[in-house]
Amino acid sequence: MRKSKKKPKATTILTYGDELLTPPNGWSLVDGHLMREWAFPDFDSAKGFVDRVGELDNEHSHHPEIHFGWGYVVLELMTHDRGAVTELDHKLAAAINQLDG
Repeated sequence: MRKSKKKPKATTILTYGDELLTPPNGWSLVDGHLMREWAFPDFDSAKGFVDRVGELDNEHSHHPEIHFGWGYVVLELMTHDRGAVTELDHKLAAAINQLDG
């Protein structure tokens, strides 16, 4: 799997309003985005996962940045009009986790 060049930040707790938000299981805060990487045995498996993520994203009306190729998928979430990670990103990340790679 091709590794991201971005480095996770030490702080993983975000503040949204008065709530503390911890990144969903498997996700990290990297350069102001929620990020997660998946490994797959081949290109078709990675593309199939991206297709399922795309359907889910449309249901949530929120879309990640998607990087994929032979055997890997990297997703990045951030609410662009806010310039920050918000509760919307956390909800979508948790829903993506349910797809089970």
